[in-house]
Amino acid sequence: MNVSFVGCGGMAAHYLGVYRDLDWVTVTSCVDVNAESAQRAADTFTSRAPRATTDFAAALAPEVEAVVISTPNSQHKWQAIAAIEAGKHVLLQKPVASSVKDAEAIARAAAASDKTVGLYMSYFDQPLIHDLRAMTAAGAFGDVVQCYARLMHRGGMMWSKEALEGKPTWRGSLEETGGGCFIQLAVHYIHIFEWITGSRVVAALGMTNRLHCPGIEGEDVATALLRLESGALVTLDTAWCAAGEELALHGTAGGAHYRANRWLALSSSHSPEMVEAYGGPMGAEKLTEVTPPAFGDAGNPLNQHRVFLEAARDGRPAPVSIESGVHDMRVVAAVYESARTGRMVEVAAAGQTEGAENR
Repeated sequence: MNVSFVGCGGMAAHYLGVYRDLDWVTVTSCVDVNAESAQRAADTFTSRAPRATTDFAAALAPEVEAVVISTPNSQHKWQAIAAIEAGKHVLLQKPVASSVKDAEAIARAAAASDKTVGLYMSYFDQPLIHDLRAMTAAGAFGDVVQCYARLMHRGGMMWSKEALEGKPTWRGSLEETGGGCFIQLAVHYIHIFEWITGSRVVAALGMTNRLHCPGIEGEDVATALLRLESGALVTLDTAWCAAGEELALHGTAGGAHYRANRWLALSSSHSPEMVEAYGGPMGAEKLTEVTPPAFGDAGNPLNQHRVFLEAARDGRPAPVSIESGVHDMRVVAAVYESARTGRMVEVAAAGQTEGAENR
């Protein structure tokens, strides 16, 4: 499969190993507005050096079968639609776009295509996330009533400092991102908790602020309280001016708490055998070390780049659909609307892009 890699800086550089190490994949071009970033990416492929270029047209060349897009959010709409309409398989970095309207336009193009078009969500590389879903579905935790996630890093302070020195980054621009730390970070856990519980977010309360990053336009700290269709509640904390990460599920018969991408505590009084590999029996918690696989591990059968490429090769749907990512964007929009109005906001359904109903 011939692949064009569009957007080669930042996290994208961590994924290149997958494309280098799969012997049935050839990267034909590395495209970036920064010629040096494109060349560094191309240099990763020592035996099959792709073309390094700043010209997006290289991604639409006839020999290209799949396009991987890891560019700023505001570029997703035109790049993804151009690639889809050119008959390419497309893997798009989260979030889908910088606005719900643009995300819906991408989803319409994807729905009209017979190619594999999907969204990259890195946490699905992690076997633990799949295990938590299986345990939840089997009732190991009873009825899940509360979910919590914290995803924070201090990158915003660095981007702010650079912007104040006259070197702004796209992550500090409202036009480029569509927001701040929440749109960039929270979409991971909105998606994960809906996927694990099988229940969608229907309403949101949100608060945002900019405390320590005067050089960026969006928020550097945000908290959201979400209600699922099941009645369970989800709390999400994000920040670009503090550090830390954790995920927790709490149910009537047990729960899971995963901290710092390393330490896991599990308990279950319903199905202790399901948590034996990770935790302790009959509700007793046991701390276990669980480390995630590397982003560029092509040998990981759950690696989302590998899984997408296999789906495209075999003519199957993408593991994460664009439409599911559009729903994540609607949740983000509801949180931002709530932060502006101070009210609970219902999450807009498909076709209700222009604002959500407040109550």
